[in-house]
Amino acid sequence: MKFVAFNGSPSGTESATNRIMTAFLDGASRAGAETEIYQLAEYEIQQCKGCFTCWFQTPGRCVFHDDMEQLLRAYMSADVVCFGSPVFSWNMTALLKNFVDRLIPLKSPIVTQHKGNFDMEDTAKREQKYVAISNCGFPGENNFSVIQAAFSCCQPCLEIYRNCGKLLRSKQEAVQGIVLQYLSVVEQAGYELASEGYVCDETKQNLSMPLLSTPEYLRFLGME
Repeated sequence: MKFVAFNGSPSGTESATNRIMTAFLDGASRAGAETEIYQLAEYEIQQCKGCFTCWFQTPGRCVFHDDMEQLLRAYMSADVVCFGSPVFSWNMTALLKNFVDRLIPLKSPIVTQHKGNFDMEDTAKREQKYVAISNCGFPGENNFSVIQAAFSCCQPCLEIYRNCGKLLRSKQEAVQGIVLQYLSVVEQAGYELASEGYVCDETKQNLSMPLLSTPEYLRFLGME
């Protein structure tokens, strides 16, 4: 089994998103899965211009010959695809959205319908599972509503939404204890998905564990 993750944070390896994704992949690796992570900020990815050449003139091939060719191969090689992004202005980052837009060569100009929802048919049958990972610097869950709606399009088998995300990069010893406890749960989720094919309800519930109360977090940010 192969897990491939795409991190849409501009901060790349230094991001809170990457810390969550790395813990998740560590768990999958512990269960025997092959894992890869791509920091999208490190790749040249042109913006899709909606020409549909990849559908009607050169099926499956984009007019742009950039790093997306490598990323598409990685994407197609995965049994589990992990999308990661911090919340920027209520939604995924431009880096991840641009990457998702450039997945269009994997679709064909044939309309499909499932339970009243319309989509384009895949060029090749795939049995991939999807995982959505996001963090937000604010407390509460309401800040994930837009990105959660966007991720719902791929029907993820697991969603990890981490509020109070600024804590994940804190160097404070008192904070690191609870962060490491949380990341151990994330690692367990990766292990379970790789070994069992699903994540148990208890682990899913623990993924939403509070890191700090809202008043404590606001004091941590200096934003009371």
